[in-house]
Amino acid sequence: MRKYGLILIIAFFMQIFFSNLFSIRGVRPDFLIIFVLYFAVNFGSFKGVLAGFSIGLIASIFNNGLIIGLLPLIYSLVGYTGGFLKNQHYKMIPFYFNFSCFLIIMGSFFIFSYFHYDYLFYNNFKIFLLTWFKTTLYTVCILAILQFIVPLRRT
Repeated sequence: MRKYGLILIIAFFMQIFFSNLFSIRGVRPDFLIIFVLYFAVNFGSFKGVLAGFSIGLIASIFNNGLIIGLLPLIYSLVGYTGGFLKNQHYKMIPFYFNFSCFLIIMGSFFIFSYFHYDYLFYNNFKIFLLTWFKTTLYTVCILAILQFIVPLRRT
């Protein structure tokens, strides 16, 4: 558990200081959602929801507090749904396991994009989908790189 505390501090540090550095045309990666997914897959839904809510609350405060309840909601959903993958990585085909992680990230970013870019959703749906896809793809690419370094699925 101590290891995850250190990783959480590193993820917060990267989210606060490096996400703007890694920004491409206003699209920033979300390192904290990746941490919540890793945590939930390793510890289950209950601890994933608790971690997701607390991390989301702290991240909302550091994220200018525009929409205070949005990040705790999204991170809690990632913690809850990611917790169902606990001990499933031994039973599932690796492609389906990784695809499940991808769908969890896609769903959470759709909810975030809907509330964050609601004006695009109603005015220009194509640009909304493009923005949602870019933010999702950027975070999923970082997740894929992390899968090679520290895989969720260990055989």
